[in-house]
Amino acid sequence: MRLLAGVLAAACATLASASEVTVARPKTTIIADDWAYYIMLGDKPLSDLMLGERVTVQIPADAKALVIHCPKPLGGYDESRLDFDFKSNATAFFVLESRPTCVNIRALDSSAASSVARQTRPRANRRVEYDKGAVAAVGAAAAAATPASADLSAGVTAATAAWAEAFNSRDAARISALYDPEAVLSDATEAKPRVGAAAIADYYKGAAQRPTQRVALGERNVRVFGDTAIDSGTYSVFEMRDGQAVLTPVRYTLVYRNRGGQWLIVDHQFAPAAR
Repeated sequence: MRLLAGVLAAACATLASASEVTVARPKTTIIADDWAYYIMLGDKPLSDLMLGERVTVQIPADAKALVIHCPKPLGGYDESRLDFDFKSNATAFFVLESRPTCVNIRALDSSAASSVARQTRPRANRRVEYDKGAVAAVGAAAAAATPASADLSAGVTAATAAWAEAFNSRDAARISALYDPEAVLSDATEAKPRVGAAAIADYYKGAAQRPTQRVALGERNVRVFGDTAIDSGTYSVFEMRDGQAVLTPVRYTLVYRNRGGQWLIVDHQFAPAAR
């Protein structure tokens, strides 16, 4: 009996020293993202989380931050973290919002948490598969087995996917951050191109005024020439106008320049495609 009492007391003490944390990853865009994100405790994953899911985990009260790892296209993980006082919060709710490198983490109050919970489903019962060494090894093996240009092409592909995610966020600052300071943007519906970071940021300021607008990537052709790359193809722009769904096919060309390991857009041209 004393042993049982001791076990129960230890269990209660463990629960009292942890916070119940719910993390949600709602489907905020029409762009598919099949990679799992990982909720980390030190170097160990507490759980993974797919698009459209939420999960509840126990975080030690002495933890200083919520940490999320996101797989990188060429191996390894990007990390996002949010400093948080778990000791003063027995329960907490967080939402993950995609960004070019991993995620933005936001803590929500009970009202906002209820809304996000309705947009997500409980995490499926599956094994957590996280192996930082293995992921990095896969990237290294691919580099050894394929030309360097193939790896660079993957980076360009990821950069365009990041542009689509940023566009769908309707956040002008997030979109324009993907362009080189001297970039040129040419919209066929405008009389002249937008030249430079300020002009491009001004172009995207209208994004918030069209909150239903979303883009989905179509066919793509990526070519890499050293520190320069070209991604051309099609995407579809969806939005609601006067209660009606409108879908506009677009042909685009994105020219990138690699600056310090990051592909930045230096020239962006697009025009409505023939239906």
